[in-house]
Amino acid sequence: MSNIVASFQRSKFDQTKVPDLSGKVFVLTGGTNGIGLSVSRTLFKHGGRAILLGSKQETGDAACEYIKTGDLDKAPHDYKEGFGAQRDNSANGATKDGQVEWRLMDGTDLKEVADVAKTLAGELDRLDGFLAIAGLGVNAFELTKDGYDSHLTVNCLTHILLLSQLLPILEKTSRNHPDADVRFISMASEMHRFTFGGPSEKWGGSSFADEEEFKKDVGPNNLYSRTKLGNILTVKALVDKYLQPPSKILAYAVHPGGVATGQNDQIKPAYGETLGKVVETLVRPILRAPDDGALSTLWAATAPEARSGEFENGTYYTDPAEPGKETSEATDPELINNFWNTSLSILEKVVGKENVGPFKG
Repeated sequence: MSNIVASFQRSKFDQTKVPDLSGKVFVLTGGTNGIGLSVSRTLFKHGGRAILLGSKQETGDAACEYIKTGDLDKAPHDYKEGFGAQRDNSANGATKDGQVEWRLMDGTDLKEVADVAKTLAGELDRLDGFLAIAGLGVNAFELTKDGYDSHLTVNCLTHILLLSQLLPILEKTSRNHPDADVRFISMASEMHRFTFGGPSEKWGGSSFADEEEFKKDVGPNNLYSRTKLGNILTVKALVDKYLQPPSKILAYAVHPGGVATGQNDQIKPAYGETLGKVVETLVRPILRAPDDGALSTLWAATAPEARSGEFENGTYYTDPAEPGKETSEATDPELINNFWNTSLSILEKVVGKENVGPFKG
């Protein structure tokens, strides 16, 4: 089944359709493993400079070796395993090698994220894309040292904090470089449809109106689903509040499909060793390889057609060029504003207002 889906996708958009990215710069969270690693390699093989943010030294080093050599044996183990018997197509249509580097960043530590964000903002004169791919999957509830749900912290708050410092660089790039096609991409999911337990008041949530929602355990699936809704809300808020004309920046949320990545290993601590192994065994045969899961992100981040008037800024896509018809929650103005405002309030509380960027350059 996964091969059929992959074949159908490739008939419309695949790595061969990624344009030449020479001279362009991308920052990626989650770029050292899974879907993000496949995206990183494609950007690199089309001439782009990819700056990867990751939390593990060994994984980051292995990711860079794989990106440069294409040798899956040098890639992180669970990334290699995600291909099974399928061929790695991440370098298809390659034009020339670009540059790749990675920076250590623990997404659960917002103070560390703030430091990395400010460092990048101080170093970069150009930024063509910020791809917010990193995320915890279906996993057990855990509070960060700052007292907030680790899922919402890693999947959402970290990216908003990075964006607060990087958006002025994205805007400057869009203004100053005639060849620029600047974009922000957030990794969402069809799981955003299943937020039972919160944030809706119907399920006992607070509609993100206060930070208590960001501390609440709503169960393994719902913890993940809540963040995927949050990622779409982030894109909607960004477009509504900051990316209206004359801004030329595009912001899209994307769904990668079910993909064989290291996130699947998180099922066991969420549900226990026995049940978790059963669930993992059942879903593995229908999962896409990482390079197939990367297609929606690559399309949203690089495809020239995505800038045509056919595609509305702030849209959620389930496959390349296919709008996902997000839920009423994901387009609810109250939820959009609440999520954005409460997220900023938490960030200012944890890292200090002076360490949350201005969002405008």
